[in-house]
Amino acid sequence: MDLGPIELFLFDIEGTTTPIEFVHKVLFPYSVRKMDSFFQTSALEKEWKEKLMEEAKNDSTYFEKVGDSPSELAAYCKHLVSVDRKSGPLKEIQGRIWKIGYESGELKSLMFSDVPEFLKRIKAAQKKAAVYSSGSVQAQKLIFEYSESGDLTKYFSGYFDTAVGGKRESSSYSKIAKELGVEPRRILFFTDIKEEADAAIGADLRAAILERPGNSKQPEHRYLRLSSFETLDPSRS
Repeated sequence: MDLGPIELFLFDIEGTTTPIEFVHKVLFPYSVRKMDSFFQTSALEKEWKEKLMEEAKNDSTYFEKVGDSPSELAAYCKHLVSVDRKSGPLKEIQGRIWKIGYESGELKSLMFSDVPEFLKRIKAAQKKAAVYSSGSVQAQKLIFEYSESGDLTKYFSGYFDTAVGGKRESSSYSKIAKELGVEPRRILFFTDIKEEADAAIGADLRAAILERPGNSKQPEHRYLRLSSFETLDPSRS
């Protein structure tokens, strides 16, 4: 498939490079199981504790007191996981927990089978790849470093999380393009969510939607639909 003038391929992770089931049935439960011991044994910086407590104070879904004790912080983080909150402090803490798990060998990430080969083809075509996910940059690097397909971090030239803005906000994609030094129209964003594709298009990027096993059915759209990356040829872009 001829992609047109693409210089950089920007990847979401969940439902795009990695099965949703791995994230929700392996990574999230692992972080919940380790939450108590993490807060008891790790010296979490004061700024992160304060961010969690401030979030809890304004959280209409949580009714317990949250101070800076390990048990209260752990309980609140478990709550955030249960409601699938895209919380910056939670993502930071999960990233640290997963780092321990990956480095100890308890965790090994999954990729869809077509992903490593596509990344190789991108590199061979002298094009670039980057990541934009709601998970922390640290968590992104870990999932690609400790994959069952080996260390894939060598294929990426940049990682972005919601520090640049929300994934459904066009300004986030504009910031990414500017930081990477690539003209927006020469970036192709891969996602499994139509609203994210809409936001990317709003910043003048191009977008494709992955229809992987376990992904939610999306509203009607005119974006390129992909079940895998096998039909894409980066050298023809």
